[in-house]
Amino acid sequence: MKIILATGIFYPDVGGPAIHVRKIAEALVEKGHRPVVLAYGDYDGPDIFNFEVKRVSRKLPSWRRWLKYLWLVFVNSFGAEAIYAFNLSTAGLPVFIAGKLLRKKILIRVPGDPIWERVVESGKRFVTIQEYYEQGLYRRDRLLVFKAIRFILPRFDAIVFYSSMLRDLYEKYYGAPSAKIQIIANPVSKRNGHDITPPIEPIILFAGRFVAYKNLEMVIRTFDKVREEFGKGRLVLIGDGPDKEKLARLAKELPSEKSIQMLPKMNQEKLFEYIRSATLGIGPALTEFNPNFILECLSFGTPVLLSRGNGLTVALPEEFLFDPKNGNELKAKMTQFFDEEFNRRARARVTDLPLNQTWEKVIQAHLDLTLN
Repeated sequence: MKIILATGIFYPDVGGPAIHVRKIAEALVEKGHRPVVLAYGDYDGPDIFNFEVKRVSRKLPSWRRWLKYLWLVFVNSFGAEAIYAFNLSTAGLPVFIAGKLLRKKILIRVPGDPIWERVVESGKRFVTIQEYYEQGLYRRDRLLVFKAIRFILPRFDAIVFYSSMLRDLYEKYYGAPSAKIQIIANPVSKRNGHDITPPIEPIILFAGRFVAYKNLEMVIRTFDKVREEFGKGRLVLIGDGPDKEKLARLAKELPSEKSIQMLPKMNQEKLFEYIRSATLGIGPALTEFNPNFILECLSFGTPVLLSRGNGLTVALPEEFLFDPKNGNELKAKMTQFFDEEFNRRARARVTDLPLNQTWEKVIQAHLDLTLN
């Protein structure tokens, strides 16, 4: 059976959709099916997969890039039993058009909200996703995009969310029919945890995109105050994005400059090394849907600080949560982790969390949806 997996990012890019698509494709091959991955990107290295991967260059102008991707989806969908999109905009709309024209089964996994994310990334607004929709700001900012999503989403054959928070929002504002919705939570299960030897000083770790809604300016300024108070600690930021230079300039202006490290994106194995040695991972965005980085931290037994109003599928204790608009609360919560006894208790709390959503369960749920 031929299955099309349409995604915005894929290897060597890192991120939830890229990892999900790769694992689903590998599982389809094992079961005797023929997946074809369609992605955006400019990778020209050796072919390392036992399935087809076709890419549209990101160097093209946006309109040409989108049209070429639409054509790629359309042409490759001949003979396919199903087309599975892994985002709403760059993959979802092409899959909808091709699927309806060719009368194919179409599915979509919704990883976030393209309207709110783009608006807050640009710095136009600084609100949580709940505030954004409750205030009707989507009608002022991206009304046409909103109407397009509201038109196509209910017409997919199946809609996958990974958290109830995102599902509830799309049911309320986009008319996503509950009968077509399935929640497949992101994987999180226990791995070999912390290094035996704890770090000499607390290490606060972030990995993700350097964009405005990730709230990293507040993290840097808050860390600087905590570092000044205790005379120890390191902040490590791993990733890339449009705010990279701005954040680097901010760090250079602060007394704790030499204790703030910014590193480029890295492969998963290397990132895991940093997670194992960190005191805590931080997810400071205005809204965190169900961040893979935070789940990875928990899987290794590393405590976390996460903004409230998140869609994490694991319930965290209060000492791990903070208001993403309240720098004083973040400072108080961050300060806790500079106490050795608190760290010991925090790691024990993580150990007690019910982390039993394995990759095997996740992949099987996607296969059941795609093949049936």
